[in-house]
Amino acid sequence: MKKSVLFLLICLGSAMLPLPGAVSAQVDLVSRYIWRGFDLLPDNHAAIQPAFTVDLGESGFSLNVWSSFALAQRGVFKYSDEIDLTLEYAFKMPEGWELSAGVIHYGYWFAEDFKFKDHTSQEVYATVARTDLPLSPELCVYYDLNLGSGLYVTLGGSQEWKMSEKVNVEVGGLIGFNSRQYIDKTGFSDIGLYARLPLKAGKLTLTPSLNVMMPLLDEVNEDSEIWFGFSAAL
Repeated sequence: MKKSVLFLLICLGSAMLPLPGAVSAQVDLVSRYIWRGFDLLPDNHAAIQPAFTVDLGESGFSLNVWSSFALAQRGVFKYSDEIDLTLEYAFKMPEGWELSAGVIHYGYWFAEDFKFKDHTSQEVYATVARTDLPLSPELCVYYDLNLGSGLYVTLGGSQEWKMSEKVNVEVGGLIGFNSRQYIDKTGFSDIGLYARLPLKAGKLTLTPSLNVMMPLLDEVNEDSEIWFGFSAAL
């Protein structure tokens, strides 16, 4: 409980710093909630996933609040509703490089008989990317300190193609490696592929997407998953 409270205080304190910055917001609608290969809302249930990010100016820090709420069978899935907090620091890097690190506080705040130890988890992570190379390769490393108590690593990339003067399509994917994070095994766990079509509508960016996940470990998921998404970002 002490770790969770400390993290919340750090996030709130960071958000209150008098630093110039920008605020962005996004709402995603997904036909399935697939996370690191796991199907978190079984039987193909949709979810709405609002988020907002505060960029804390020249400090290099940003604060993100992300959430997920099931859209069907609320009596069954309301206890799985999620609100996560992420505090991230982006390092100053040479041109073509991106490096960031942070901590995520996962919270299942609406769980029945909620307890901090049993229904929240903390995860540290780091990501490094090369934006000046083909496919913009990115390596992400996550280590969960509580509920997951294990390592998850992804290696991915993406590429944009210009369809017209105002329309680009983005195609990408990743392969995940799981070492005892929510499972008892270690190995390559899942492959994810996606295609996105960002469309400008004034200040809004509307992005339909098609997503595919192919499991490599039965402990993660026994079935391949296909789902659709629609995002509105401001």
